[in-house]
Amino acid sequence: MILLYIFHNLVSISSLLITFVMLIVYAYKSLFTIVNLTLDFDLIGVEPEINLKELDMTFYPNRQLTYLASSISVLAIATGLVVGQSATHKSLAQTSTTPPPTGVTSINGAGASSITTLFIGTGTTSPFDPKGSWFNTYGVGNPSSLNPPGPVNAAVTFRYASVGSGKGLTAFFTQTVPAGSPTINRPVSFAASDDPVVGTEKVSGSPNNAGTAANAYVQVPAITVGIALAYNPTGLNVPAGGIKLSRATYLGILKGNIINWNDAKIKADNGGATIANKPIVVVYRSDDSGTTFALSSHLKAAFPTWNRGTGKKSIVGSVPSTIPADTVIWPVGSKGATGGGGVATTIATTPGAIGYVDSATQLAKNLKAALLQNKAGTYNAISPTTISNAFVGASDQDANAQRIKLVVTDPTAANAYPIVTATYVLFYDKYADAKVAAGIKGLIGWAFGAAGDTIAKNRGYAPLPTAIKTLSKNVVNTYVKP
Repeated sequence: MILLYIFHNLVSISSLLITFVMLIVYAYKSLFTIVNLTLDFDLIGVEPEINLKELDMTFYPNRQLTYLASSISVLAIATGLVVGQSATHKSLAQTSTTPPPTGVTSINGAGASSITTLFIGTGTTSPFDPKGSWFNTYGVGNPSSLNPPGPVNAAVTFRYASVGSGKGLTAFFTQTVPAGSPTINRPVSFAASDDPVVGTEKVSGSPNNAGTAANAYVQVPAITVGIALAYNPTGLNVPAGGIKLSRATYLGILKGNIINWNDAKIKADNGGATIANKPIVVVYRSDDSGTTFALSSHLKAAFPTWNRGTGKKSIVGSVPSTIPADTVIWPVGSKGATGGGGVATTIATTPGAIGYVDSATQLAKNLKAALLQNKAGTYNAISPTTISNAFVGASDQDANAQRIKLVVTDPTAANAYPIVTATYVLFYDKYADAKVAAGIKGLIGWAFGAAGDTIAKNRGYAPLPTAIKTLSKNVVNTYVKP
């Protein structure tokens, strides 16, 4: 198969090159009026002189335009065939992954990048690497060498494509396999999102669900994270305790009203210290993102003057009279990046940058993050403790018994970090394979215990409050069925 693939692509490339040569010939024939023009060739010391008039290269407008159009069309078709063939092979590659060991059930999911470090790990540095992540501890590792020292449940393996909340939900609801890393195969058994689903989506996928009706999916929070405003410290005079940003200041930055690090408001927040005379560059998520939803939901709840929209989608520009639904408009000059990792990289490589990433990504990428003023007036750093403090007293706000939704858009506790979200996991309420349903229930029961909590906190997450854990386990055990 590999030799056939190589041969096929060589043939396609050769065809494209031949067509390109034809285009050049026709272009000469089309674009030049030739009377007595000669070309001198210098090839291995031989200089033959060719009279192009004898080759009938006289310019005829209509004929030449036809030649040119035809040659361009042929080239376009050939290019399309080659690119299309490459795309076909790429698609096949993206939807394939290392098959699980014999007798091991693969449970595949996709979604939020904010939970990637917890589910499958990122990079190679402990404690953020794949070894010791939730999925590579509970189930058979991908590869199995990642289990430390062996899986809790040797009958299942969990695979996850970190593609963002929007694409993950689409994959779950429609069984359209997304590109991701690691790649996954159908069926898509679960999704993860920082943006809780409210019941308008329809379950239409197969073959995974064995009778799940529209809107009958199960949704529970799995973990909580903070949304850090991380910055690039290069060239900044960072105070010993870190840069502080008051509520009015970080609102002004994200609205595009505060555009330089030497702004008087930033100076006042930091005891009169001048941070730098350097333009501020806001970095945002360009893909559909639950992290964007969480941040914009906080801005809307906390500040009546926030007028740049809420939702998962992002665009850049001035504020129009009508903002598109589910969309945030970032200030002109902002820089977009795909995924939490992409935002982190852009912040780290852009002088003067400040952007939003989840707490796990901020910790794993070793980014500096501002201390933010909360509703009580306290400046708090982002940490598992201050994130947990934000969820004290949180309760389910969804009337549907199969779904849980936590609303903590502007926490009131003085010891709480102000911008937080729960990351949710979505399941079908009926699975064709009983082993999948059993594996999901087993994972949730284990992850909400002491071992799962330790892994989460070491990776920048905050475990759910005990009452919410109990509620989530009850929902999964009651409604996720074979």
